[in-house]
Amino acid sequence: MRAGRRDPLAERPRRGGSRTRESRGAHRAEPANPGGLAAVGYFLGSTVPKRVQPPRLINVLLVSGVTLALTLFGYSTTQIYLRFSDPPDSGSPAPGAGERVPPTAEADAAQPGTGPGGSADSASSTVSVVSYETVESSATGFTGAVTVTNTGTAVLADWELALEFADATVTSVRDVDWRATEHGVVARAPDSSDGLGPGESVTLSFTAAGTAQAPVTCALNGRPCDLAGE
Repeated sequence: MRAGRRDPLAERPRRGGSRTRESRGAHRAEPANPGGLAAVGYFLGSTVPKRVQPPRLINVLLVSGVTLALTLFGYSTTQIYLRFSDPPDSGSPAPGAGERVPPTAEADAAQPGTGPGGSADSASSTVSVVSYETVESSATGFTGAVTVTNTGTAVLADWELALEFADATVTSVRDVDWRATEHGVVARAPDSSDGLGPGESVTLSFTAAGTAQAPVTCALNGRPCDLAGE
């Protein structure tokens, strides 16, 4: 090559050299003045929600396990609270409605002679004798007499005598208060009576329908009595 001669190839500029360097990366950056439409599009694109990734299986299992554990703990705590708040056992259940309570020893040891019309004081200090006799009889009925005698040391007040017959119906009783029963009669001292003093007696005369017969049972102030006489 001759000195001083210009090489046309060396002076020829590379095709697209400077333009290539200037335009490199232009597609990644925003233009200097994008304009109104481009700004609106960029704003709208930033407001679009991104796709949410579904929860992992391990996260779901972990949350479910924690929830179940808390639920079981709360349930066990409630059970313990209820157990401590139960009333203490009294040892024996109280009798319910309609359940019969057995009588106590005090009730069984009631004083004798406290039946209808009698008192404990008078019954404990009096001894009475009851006798019966048939006064007259016929084919359809008879008249009987029952005598009550106070052989004790206290007044026998407000006495009550109950008689029962096997096959007779009492139709009337004189000089006392009385009422007929299914198989006999109940006679009481009249309201005007002061009772039977020691050694005193009272006779009850009654009329009954049926064959002549003595009473089969006798009770004075609720206590059985033995009949003397026929």
